[in-house]
Amino acid sequence: MQYKVTLTPAEPGLTVAVSADSAKQFSAKVTKLDLTKVTATPDGNFIDKALEKLAQPLVDAAMGKIQTAITQAVVGKSFHYTLDQPFGYTVTVEGQKVTLNATHLTPGTHEGHLLVTGGIEVAS
Repeated sequence: MQYKVTLTPAEPGLTVAVSADSAKQFSAKVTKLDLTKVTATPDGNFIDKALEKLAQPLVDAAMGKIQTAITQAVVGKSFHYTLDQPFGYTVTVEGQKVTLNATHLTPGTHEGHLLVTGGIEVAS
């Protein structure tokens, strides 16, 4: 039998704790997955749909196990990222290149968005 698997909500939300190890390295840890239900409905021919009543208890149990497995596979996992270069940019002032790099970064939020604050280091 073929089944169509549906997640509730359709686009589960993730809560992630982000830390700036440096201006070039970041870490993220998944702290919560908003996945309330995983369901499966027959997506095949008439015979598959007719057998649904017989198979439904087994399918429901499997979906519960899948939901648990997805949650356990994601929540608590940490990811580390290294950028090719530190946050910053280079500008030319009177023919001289001046590099501005971010320092002492602190992640936070502002109106539901990720916000990173810190200082600027000037190098030439």
